Amino acid sequence: MIRNVKVKAVLVNRVFPIFTIINRIIPKNQNKILIYTANDALKDNSKAVYDYLISNQYHKKYKIVCCTKIQKNMLSETEQKTIKIGRGYKAVKFRPRFLGVIYFMTAGHVLYSEGKIPIKPTQKQKVINMWHGIPVKKIGLLSNLHNGNEFFFTYVCASSEFYRPIMAKAFGCPEENVCICGEPKTDRLYTLKTKKQGSIKLVVWAPTFRQSSYLGYNDSLMPTFLPFIENSEWEELNEAVKNRNIKLLVKLHGAQDLHGFQEKILSNLEIYGDVAFRKRGLNLYDLLAESDALIADYSSVYLHYLLLDRPIGFALGDIDEYRNTRGFVFDNPLDYMPGEKLYSKSELYSFMDKIVQGIDDYAKERQRVCNKIHMYNDGKNCERVLKIAGITI
Repeated sequence: MIRNVKVKAVLVNRVFPIFTIINRIIPKNQNKILIYTANDALKDNSKAVYDYLISNQYHKKYKIVCCTKIQKNMLSETEQKTIKIGRGYKAVKFRPRFLGVIYFMTAGHVLYSEGKIPIKPTQKQKVINMWHGIPVKKIGLLSNLHNGNEFFFTYVCASSEFYRPIMAKAFGCPEENVCICGEPKTDRLYTLKTKKQGSIKLVVWAPTFRQSSYLGYNDSLMPTFLPFIENSEWEELNEAVKNRNIKLLVKLHGAQDLHGFQEKILSNLEIYGDVAFRKRGLNLYDLLAESDALIADYSSVYLHYLLLDRPIGFALGDIDEYRNTRGFVFDNPLDYMPGEKLYSKSELYSFMDKIVQGIDDYAKERQRVCNKIHMYNDGKNCERVLKIAGITI
């Protein structure tokens, strides 16, 4: 991934228009699907769509090409088996992501969720930008982190009519190029959708990133990996949740700069970086489906969690800094955070006490926000995305 924003802008605005011209004259194979990702491996909405294609045997009709940087030591055993099975299929191929440009120009159907190939599609192509989260923070043209042109797709996905104008402004496209279909990765919430039985409560903490060398910019200068928890206080946090009969699992954001971080596995507290999390074969949305509550902040994961209608605590120690740097798509983001607002360690522990006691003060607020954010609550987002892409069996 190219991290320098100025270099990206030059490539997008001066180099890739040549590929757009070439793309117009190359025939498209309507039985070829390209799934592209700027990540090291398939993940997020791209992984969800790929799994759906394979499990429903779309590979018997379509040639499926996945352009990604494959590093087996960064994948879980489950993911490695998926790739091995994929390579065993005559119609499924994994190729380096730099070849994405070539496959883009021959594929009738293209899907991506992170990164993009900045080539304008032709009328004989369906290119779907699934994005990788319902935006809370400003993205694309709404933020200062863009290259001046984000409209390189046929359709961009959104979760409800409320988000149609937001996504259109973020990607500089007409509102008719925004499709209301939901996010494929949330379909996993419906695989289980039942909490684990037992007396111990499972709480997932999924903070967004603050500093990112991977992306080349910072949204906050918060010096710790978790708001109001010093990195030296993890053992104390473990004792606090242990005394409350809570298992706390922390999954750090994939873009977070993890310099100086080591995964921590204690009796009642586990803290993982993204790579370690995946290597253990864990899936965030499976854990969310089994959990009793979520701790979040400005990441889209809490908007997804609304589909489960369970308590959410918002760790907001640096919200003013976020508002003044990255900014939010909402005028007042607190109106869209239906849960306990946590600004200190003591408030965090009070929230945990309420989880144990079964106290839930925000059920009506969650429903209000959920109805605004989500049009669909049926676990069929993969199916809808593929229909929009013109992919059928």
